[in-house]
Amino acid sequence: MNMEFSRRAHRISNYLLVLCALALIGCGRGGPGDTGRGRKMIILGFDGVDPTWMNKWIAEGKLPNLAKLKAQGDFRELGSTIPPQSPVAWSSFATGTNPGGHGIYDFVSRSPENYTPGVATMDLRPPRLLLGLLPTEKAHGEMTRGGTSFWKVAADSGVRASLLTIPYSFPPENVGSGRMLSGLGVPDLRETNSSFTYMATDLTPEEMAQPVGGGRLVKVNQMQGEIGAFLEATINPKTGQREKIPINFSIQPDGLVEIRLDGNTVQIQPGQWSRWLPFHYNVTPLLKVSGICRVHLFTSQPEFRIYITPLCMDPSDPYMPISYPESFSRELFERVGYFKTVGWAYDTSALNEERLTDDAFLEDMKSITADREKIFLSELERRDWDLFVGVFTATDRVFHMFYRYLDPQHPLYDPVEAAKYEEGILWPYQHMDRFVGMVMDQFVDAQTTLLVLSDHGFHSFRRGFHTNTWLAQHGYLFFKGMEKLARGQQIPADLYPKGELFPKVVWSKTRAYALGTGQIYINLMGREGQGVVRPGEEYNRLTAEISAGLLEVRDPLNGLPVIKAVYKGKDVFKGSYKEKAPDLQLGFHEGYRTSKETMLGGIPSELLSNNLNKWSGDHASSAVDETSGILLSNRKLLKEDPQIIDIAATVLEYFNVPKLPEMEGSSVFQVSGGIAGQNRP
Repeated sequence: MNMEFSRRAHRISNYLLVLCALALIGCGRGGPGDTGRGRKMIILGFDGVDPTWMNKWIAEGKLPNLAKLKAQGDFRELGSTIPPQSPVAWSSFATGTNPGGHGIYDFVSRSPENYTPGVATMDLRPPRLLLGLLPTEKAHGEMTRGGTSFWKVAADSGVRASLLTIPYSFPPENVGSGRMLSGLGVPDLRETNSSFTYMATDLTPEEMAQPVGGGRLVKVNQMQGEIGAFLEATINPKTGQREKIPINFSIQPDGLVEIRLDGNTVQIQPGQWSRWLPFHYNVTPLLKVSGICRVHLFTSQPEFRIYITPLCMDPSDPYMPISYPESFSRELFERVGYFKTVGWAYDTSALNEERLTDDAFLEDMKSITADREKIFLSELERRDWDLFVGVFTATDRVFHMFYRYLDPQHPLYDPVEAAKYEEGILWPYQHMDRFVGMVMDQFVDAQTTLLVLSDHGFHSFRRGFHTNTWLAQHGYLFFKGMEKLARGQQIPADLYPKGELFPKVVWSKTRAYALGTGQIYINLMGREGQGVVRPGEEYNRLTAEISAGLLEVRDPLNGLPVIKAVYKGKDVFKGSYKEKAPDLQLGFHEGYRTSKETMLGGIPSELLSNNLNKWSGDHASSAVDETSGILLSNRKLLKEDPQIIDIAATVLEYFNVPKLPEMEGSSVFQVSGGIAGQNRP
């Protein structure tokens, strides 16, 4: 009898323990991964939003929802990274570390062995084929970023996350019960960042002979209203040749053009964008690739001119994984239809090469942003997430391409065009305002924290500084022909070598070189393939000498200083990937940036040149203290100077998940504080 009573008492005791545990999970803060009394967090990222412009437009009444959030919650400028550019800053956002902790210092990486540039943020791997036919492994991306993302840490502790188009989140990560759609970094089907195609009957030999940044020109011929051409896609891993996809056009007497692509037909008038056109092709009889593209018809008669977007992976059947789980991109397609999957979603290269007009670019920007908004809303409405992170990028791209109409001092400024495109430039900020207002109204309650942030600010890019030219003029970089010059003799303009990738550079006589948007590397013994500078005293003396010299550079047009700061890598970077850091990182004054020629090792004869490209705004190598992003919250912020590396720690503390030892930041607010206009303990 006593034994039976003891058994029952033991069962009741266990039952009560389970109930208490469930109560703790539902009502209090339990162990790691407990989502904090039903708390939720929404992070809305808007790439490149500048605090000065945002506050200006708030003051003018053009951004009422951001004004409301700022008044009811809080606002700070958000410190960026050195340098303040997207791959670096968003990697620090993800990992909570400075670049030394994740190893991404620029868009461009460099091989110290042979001085060649590469893509810094990821590597692509082709499919593996058995006997050249049967795919045994899909094509995929491999992340080169080090460190661990906060969403991975949170997901491993039970936080359910919905993660949408975060820059440089490709390839997607396993986030447990959560979902992820990769953003900036997803390649197109040419396996590039983003490559457009422009076809026309009137392309000249001179145009065809010129290099085209980010695209391909195709001269086509018309015969009785019919035009046939090919689109180039993936490289066949067996043949090494690009796959070619037939595309045909029929020009009607009224100017209407019928487009035929893989059995799909669409008709468009000049000045129109088409709908998404799906297509398929076989790499092998057993490996099919699915893609989508859109076209914009400029003219059909007498000359035919048409623009074709980068060939995107079909979200319903992507060539390589772009989401987690892999089926998630198809699920989104079934909910919202086709959407642009390439990470660099807005065709800035085409506009820069003048193969898209300002109007066509802005129209396309609005369409792509609307598609992304549908995706975000479809996920928000599921409400099964604890953490939602979604990033829009139109705010960044429009400033890159249209700053020439915001800055009267820019060489391409035109007051008539500036007035014409004022609303188009403002539109991404107004979209941000409208979307934030929608989220505040529909998805934010007393248990939900909202963060709205950007990774960096913006500046005008009026003049390009040719860093390798400066290094050559001061004897740090040596190319063939310089041996004929007397000591102190100025280098004649016709002696400078043409082309990219350090043309005619003599590495055995070179002590420093520049690559990327603001990086200088010392030709160091034991590190570089043909290093000549000794580590230690010689290295320290050289970096100090170059830094001091660069800070003295003045623009001969106006006498203004060009470079505000020179950051020494060994002083500003720390962590497991410090050895990949540049020796010197430039921080330019307003109006200046590393030239595009310098990025890939060019050495022009001029030291500075006017930027006559439509890519007229920038931030990639600006001084970090002048290039902050934004941080808005519906909660009071405790930190006066929050940094982008603080976001990881903020999220993890909010969900009671310990941050990793290498994460440097700390929470921007007190977790026990009030939420959503209830800023009380």
